Amino acid sequence: MTGKKIVVLGGGFGGVAAARALRSLLPAEHTVTMIDRNRVTRLCGMNPMLIVGERDVRKTGRSLGQLANRGIEFIESDIEMIDTSGRAIKTGGGTFDFDYLVVALGASYDWDAVPGSDLAYSFYNLDTARKLRRRLSRFRRGKVVISVASQPYKCPPAPFETAMMINWYFRKQGIRKDSEIIVTIPEPAPMAVAGPVASGQLRDDMERRGIELRTGISVTSVTPDGMEAAYSDGSSISADVITTVPVHRVPQIVSESGLTNGKPWTPVNAETLETSQNDVFAVGDVNVVPFAEGKAIPKAGVFASGQGQHVAETIAARIQESAPPPRYDGSGECFLAYSTTQSALVGGEFLASDGPQVGLKAPTASGMRNKERFERDWRRFRI
Repeated sequence: MTGKKIVVLGGGFGGVAAARALRSLLPAEHTVTMIDRNRVTRLCGMNPMLIVGERDVRKTGRSLGQLANRGIEFIESDIEMIDTSGRAIKTGGGTFDFDYLVVALGASYDWDAVPGSDLAYSFYNLDTARKLRRRLSRFRRGKVVISVASQPYKCPPAPFETAMMINWYFRKQGIRKDSEIIVTIPEPAPMAVAGPVASGQLRDDMERRGIELRTGISVTSVTPDGMEAAYSDGSSISADVITTVPVHRVPQIVSESGLTNGKPWTPVNAETLETSQNDVFAVGDVNVVPFAEGKAIPKAGVFASGQGQHVAETIAARIQESAPPPRYDGSGECFLAYSTTQSALVGGEFLASDGPQVGLKAPTASGMRNKERFERDWRRFRI
């Protein structure tokens, strides 16, 4: 059999899961190449704890160069063109032909979509999380606002986990009575994608901790001094710390490739995660996988990882002319820390045959241990 060339674009959860699984499923004559402009990728899921000083910045990343030890070629380069008709990827370091392609380039942040948001705070990448960490270390009293700009956004639990961790931190510092925490979201309910029961549980948990939740509004701008935010309903909030979740968009290189077919995100076959182009797959935040009532699989690392594994099994089956794997089931669970000692778990099987089976498990000490184990496994490329 002539060796096949499989190229994976992006070294996040989905890309790494796909590359690892492909390498373990295929003989050595088939090559697996990963391309990413960054050698070190970060686990953004650590950021809600990082901003309150409970995670070490040095332990939030992993080097994709280590994949060479697993038989995966890593190319650190900007991607200049995805040529699906010519079956080639053009980069600053050369052109790479492919027989099979896995697009796992995630979502891009459009900070300009909300004027002034670049002058406020955030926690959606390492730089913004470190800036917010410095600000919170100096905080003594006042109001903190966490505002989501639009849907979809990565890691649906993140704004609420961040609010929970700030609440915990302020209590630890003895300043909770002198502070307010407000979360604003465009959805009608928190984590609506998880269903009404889980959403109601989370709302109650926030209310018990004195965290105010305002639903159905999007942040539309932030004043130049970063102290006042305007919202889609005409209201505004003045605060000492305004934190925004940026607008998420499909990476420009993906939209230019034609894989999105003019849609906001890359459409895929829900069973195989294959795009409109044969043997070209899209996994993780870059795609859209609908499941019920106009909802889609959440954009979160655990779902990207599962999709990467599924696509690898599909590609390996095609190359080896064996039976394809069962259809993608949309399974995944995300952690939601309430403190440094307790974490909840939200998720389930979104594409179950009898409808989504999703829920929120109460925060426990064992949940936090599992979260910490997950982080260690991620750093060691076990996830």
